[in-house]
Amino acid sequence: MAKILLVDDNEINLMMTEMVLSEMHYEVETATSGEAAIELLQQNQYDLMLLDIIMDGMSGIETLARVRDMTEISGIRTIFLTSSSQAADMTEAIRLGAMDFIRKPALPEKLVAAVQRALLEQEKDKILAVDDDEMSLMTVETLFGIRYDVRCASSGAEALAEMEKEKPDLVLLDLRMPGMDGLEVLERIRDMEGCEDLPVVFLTADRDPGTEAALFTAGATEFLGKPLVMQVAMHRIRRILEHKHLRDSLHDEVNRKARAFQESNRKISSLSDQIIRALSGAIDAKDYSANGHSVRVAEYARELARRLGKSAEELEKIYNAALLHDVGKIAIPSAIINKPGKLTGDEYAIVKNHSLKGYEILAPISEMPELAAVARWHHERYDGAGYPDGKAGEDIPEIARIICVADCYDAMSSDRIYRKALPQSKIREELEQNKGAQFDPKVAEAMLQMMDEDRDFKLRGNKGK
Repeated sequence: MAKILLVDDNEINLMMTEMVLSEMHYEVETATSGEAAIELLQQNQYDLMLLDIIMDGMSGIETLARVRDMTEISGIRTIFLTSSSQAADMTEAIRLGAMDFIRKPALPEKLVAAVQRALLEQEKDKILAVDDDEMSLMTVETLFGIRYDVRCASSGAEALAEMEKEKPDLVLLDLRMPGMDGLEVLERIRDMEGCEDLPVVFLTADRDPGTEAALFTAGATEFLGKPLVMQVAMHRIRRILEHKHLRDSLHDEVNRKARAFQESNRKISSLSDQIIRALSGAIDAKDYSANGHSVRVAEYARELARRLGKSAEELEKIYNAALLHDVGKIAIPSAIINKPGKLTGDEYAIVKNHSLKGYEILAPISEMPELAAVARWHHERYDGAGYPDGKAGEDIPEIARIICVADCYDAMSSDRIYRKALPQSKIREELEQNKGAQFDPKVAEAMLQMMDEDRDFKLRGNKGK
């Protein structure tokens, strides 16, 4: 919780301001004079001081001037909250490094916004002043030195060397300098990594409209006329830096959100993969004679798709869809799925229904429509004699045509409860005979090529040899 010292000799103002800040959960202590404020600052640690200017005895300006001369408390962040409208007071407040100048009575939202802004400022902004005139540099240091961390350079080359060591938050750049002038320095700054949007404010006595246009065309953020008018200069510099910090904050927030989104997507993707594999395991557990059928079909289908020129994203979709192609078997009685003998007509009709059951299970997953499509149509035939919808040829989704071949190959090459695995020669014969009938010819041909290259006999289903 931030701790704020509120200094005002008007007790009503103190009470009202304290009420607003306390409602925002700040810890507030009060003082009714400059002397009392300094005593409290020496005794306690505060994050911010809100200081009135017009007070009996020591004014707010005098109070802050004395605070700045006392090393142990000189760094206290200060906002003036005052009814004073004197330009001289505002000028002196700025010179003493006040972070804001708010006129009373202040709306609560304006007051709170100023306090929040002051408390969020972690350290002084860094300004690099570049000018070949020593008096101009001294003026800049006098004007901005309390509020900002000011470094000076007397030439463009010196400025660029300084920036290589540490990048400032803003550059104040003289336009007319011997050797490298301000425009050339700006061009070099813009070529430096991370300085594409660095605020650069020109200092110039040249009031020609053409000069102003040239500066903005070259990428200047703003320009200030010489001699500097303190209030104008401080206002513009502060506005530019606030805009920079807002932009940087938004950029950081966008990056943070992007990282969070990517991590969320990764977790969702990982969870999806886990769910798909868990369902795949449940399917194989239901049909214990299959012994890894879903995983093998997925691997065959992915390799078939790769040979057919599919992208990495498509390969992943095909693999996941193949893992769940038989998910509808979960709804089929185990006694029928694992029956050792030949199925009756009614039993076979129940088994065939697993494609529709699988579709019903997976259809709600709208982000992955290929899952439901494969579950429903992996038993369709290229000649239209399949089930459940009698689709034919190109009307059958290609992903289902690929998985159909992978599914049938694994069924033929694996031991099942009702028969032993078929020899490779018999499987080849079935694939050849059914190209264009049961199977998409291109997919079947790719499967035959895989068999030809299977010199280590890896495509052997659950026989393990």
